[in-house]
Amino acid sequence: MRTLKGLVIGVTLLCVFRAMPAHATIDWEEGFEYADDTAFGNVWTHSCLGNPGISTIRPHSEAKSARLVYRGTVGVDPGAGGCYMERFLPVPNETEYTRFWIYFDRFTLNNVGTKITLQGDPNFYPSFWWIMNSVNNPVVDQPGVLDVHVQGVILDNGLQDTLLLRGSVVLPQNQWVCVETRTTMSSPGVNNGIIQQWVNGVLSMNFSNVRMRAATLNQQNSPTAKNSINRLYTQHGRGTIYFDNYAVSRDARIGCTGFPPGDRQAPRAPSNFSFR
Repeated sequence: MRTLKGLVIGVTLLCVFRAMPAHATIDWEEGFEYADDTAFGNVWTHSCLGNPGISTIRPHSEAKSARLVYRGTVGVDPGAGGCYMERFLPVPNETEYTRFWIYFDRFTLNNVGTKITLQGDPNFYPSFWWIMNSVNNPVVDQPGVLDVHVQGVILDNGLQDTLLLRGSVVLPQNQWVCVETRTTMSSPGVNNGIIQQWVNGVLSMNFSNVRMRAATLNQQNSPTAKNSINRLYTQHGRGTIYFDNYAVSRDARIGCTGFPPGDRQAPRAPSNFSFR
């Protein structure tokens, strides 16, 4: 009887612990609840202020969100290309998970493609541009499918190039969408890097055999490159994009429904980095 009771207690405890969800440790979550663009720029490193900027027009939660106005191609004005805001992880890491809510307001792609957000190393390749391409837009009058460009990979022939990995879900217009991403650097010279994407909680990209880092330093591609930067960039396309509840983690998916209170860390002050 004593043995049976012990077995029952053990199975019960196992079930309890198996049922307990694993929560991501949030390095930072950005709700964009800043007083103005200047306050925004005090936390996020920037090339110019105002676009991306702080807006009360269309928040996902609370009162504000980040607003990016796209006016065409680079060269029309600062809103058309070249303006960015970026924030750093407290500690660079080989794996990074992100979660952000995004809203496309009457948005139209052009033939160049619209950059959404960037992750990676500010000084070395590889880096990861989440981007929508007009050639991968199967639905008229929708923003399109969110792909990823892995920049600075070294090909078998020794040349440096950009690897395009396709997503599979068309992002809708005029509604908030939850996007999650995962990028895990490959071992140096090995085809084992991981890139994943979820749209509204559904897996929409899953690659686990990507060679990202070269075996040795090669044309800016570094075997020690890590994820440390997140960038919002206003470039290419027409219309408005809103971001809200942008969060990053180094250990687990964050999910679209939030996270336990207390799993937050204060942001690190930006250092003197230069992104290539």
